[in-house]
Amino acid sequence: MSEDFVLQTARPLIEFQGVYKTYLNGTHAIRDFNLKIHEGEFVFVVGPSGAGKSTFMKLIMHEETPNAGEIIVGDYKFSKMKRRHIPKLRRTMGIVFQDFRLIPNMTVYDNVAFAMHIVGASKMEIRRRVSYALNLVGLSGKARSKPDELSGGEQQRVGLARALVNNPSIIIADEPTGNVDPNMSYEIVELLSEINRRGTTVIMVTHAHQLVRDFGKRVIMIENGTVVADNSEDYDTAFYDDYDDYGEGEYGDDTAYEEVEVGDDFTLANNANYVDSYDTSGETDVPNDLDGDGEYDYVVEGDEYFAEGENVTDGDNAFDNTNEMGGDEV
Repeated sequence: MSEDFVLQTARPLIEFQGVYKTYLNGTHAIRDFNLKIHEGEFVFVVGPSGAGKSTFMKLIMHEETPNAGEIIVGDYKFSKMKRRHIPKLRRTMGIVFQDFRLIPNMTVYDNVAFAMHIVGASKMEIRRRVSYALNLVGLSGKARSKPDELSGGEQQRVGLARALVNNPSIIIADEPTGNVDPNMSYEIVELLSEINRRGTTVIMVTHAHQLVRDFGKRVIMIENGTVVADNSEDYDTAFYDDYDDYGEGEYGDDTAYEEVEVGDDFTLANNANYVDSYDTSGETDVPNDLDGDGEYDYVVEGDEYFAEGENVTDGDNAFDNTNEMGGDEV
């Protein structure tokens, strides 16, 4: 029996069955949401702001409850679960936050150990597991440092160590690369991949499209509160160049530009602008650099894009149709 067959036929670790979530203000955050995630998977969750990604994560953690449908996580069926079981459910999860959420007056060691103190672990077990976790993320030599003595990437690695120290079956990473530089972003995802290779299921919410493409994991794309794509091939062909989310200007049979090239028309529907990281060479003398970070700043409807980095002629300090295939993030 092949490993793939076992994965596909085993009972899912996480399952959403026709789930709906509407907030009191009338926002329909999740609608007819159906999804299965199996033990040992690494899943990227992508989608535009307001698509329902955060609500999806909160529903998994039982921070929100659905209005209809069923959610199953491990042995817990949410419709039947009693309140006293919620802490036990959450102990099966490790959470990695975009903003690190470290305790500033604690050392790296104590920040990681704190997660074990909460669950009543013994001192011997705490020493063993904290040492293991810090070694795994490459921070054994920083155990006595305080958070303000660390770089952003190091702080996020402390967050990873804290998330895995209680040996959870699921790691939920909410934009874990959002506050670190591009090189460190790859290191963070490599660490998550290593944790995944050791058997932990990883769910990572991200807007970093190049990371998603480069790591080749399963991709779940959420739009308007429901799943619109559920594998890396769908994401790559239909949603990778996400310049047009509203059905205009499609090049193929999908509703998004596939590969944007010089001379393509950029249609901006219902979005004010996109951040343009076109120039990543570290130059500081960039004609369109409004904030001095060495990168072009904004792309708006009507701009023109030139292949050799020429300046635009419409006077709005932006380039048109920057191409993610060349390293841009629009």
